Amino acid sequence: MKAMISECMLGRACRYDGKSKPLPDEVINRLKEKYELIPFCPEAFSLPTPRPPARFIGDKIIDINGVDKTDAFFKGANEALRICKELNIKIFIGKEKSPSCGVKKTSAYVNGCECKCDAPGLTSRILKEEGIELISEWDLIS
Repeated sequence: MKAMISECMLGRACRYDGKSKPLPDEVINRLKEKYELIPFCPEAFSLPTPRPPARFIGDKIIDINGVDKTDAFFKGANEALRICKELNIKIFIGKEKSPSCGVKKTSAYVNGCECKCDAPGLTSRILKEEGIELISEWDLIS
């Protein structure tokens, strides 16, 4: 069975800060025993690396310079969905706190303060709406 996974969790330096956030080797090995992992970074698909961090402000995704990146985030999310449909992927393993890949929490500005909201990121939300099962990295390492 195939599972799409946030690419930064496999060690690719594609995060906004130009770094990766790899899962522990034992977790990756366990996942590889169960799934054929398809790595993808929806943000790196349509934005450069590194890039200014971005957060939800209402229903928009705005970077720290005040630039609206919502369209770029939608491009990456729609590409993730296209790949999932093309390859018959039914599972997405997402990086928490990401405005794209967060499964349980994502970064947002609320009343001018940065917070982690109990909501999925844009890519996770779109994939879930299409019936793709979401798995949080937190469920893998707890």
